Amino acid sequence: MFVATSEGEHRKNHQYLRRSERKIKYLQRMVSRRKKGSNRRRKAVALLAKAWEQIANRRKDTAHKVSRELVDRYDLIVFEDLKINHMVKNRHLAKSIYDACWGMLIQFTTYKAEYAGKKVEWVDPCNTSQACSECGRIVKKKLGERIHRCSCGYTADRDVNAARNILQKAEGYIPERPGQREFNLA
Repeated sequence: MFVATSEGEHRKNHQYLRRSERKIKYLQRMVSRRKKGSNRRRKAVALLAKAWEQIANRRKDTAHKVSRELVDRYDLIVFEDLKINHMVKNRHLAKSIYDACWGMLIQFTTYKAEYAGKKVEWVDPCNTSQACSECGRIVKKKLGERIHRCSCGYTADRDVNAARNILQKAEGYIPERPGQREFNLA
């Protein structure tokens, strides 16, 4: 999932790198087979560079379109203050995180929101996907579990639940104890 809003809308991650991996591998093998300094190698390198550039351009285009849509629709845009540089150290998730280009989306949304006079905030990501956005209880889930089910009866997509928690954190809602949400005026 690329973006989930607190209203329940999703934007799918297009996974441009994953879809182009076969072509990239083929072009990299082609480059490695060519003799160094030859014209054929230069041409193969140019083809490989063009393939990488296409992936980068697609990511940028998607980030620009989604950031424009977010800025046009919302006056307050809230992101988790994720440490992306630390997250990509996990070798199982690194390629997917880079392919989603969260940092680029945040950067584009921030400058477009500033220009439009909209507000962008960051919140602590602690328990945003584990806490129930209805009652505040912590419901432990593994990363593969995509549905949030709470004992209070609330069921939602995990990302939508997290988006609601992120928005509530930005607005000052803090669960004092499980099952109760209070508004923090401080």
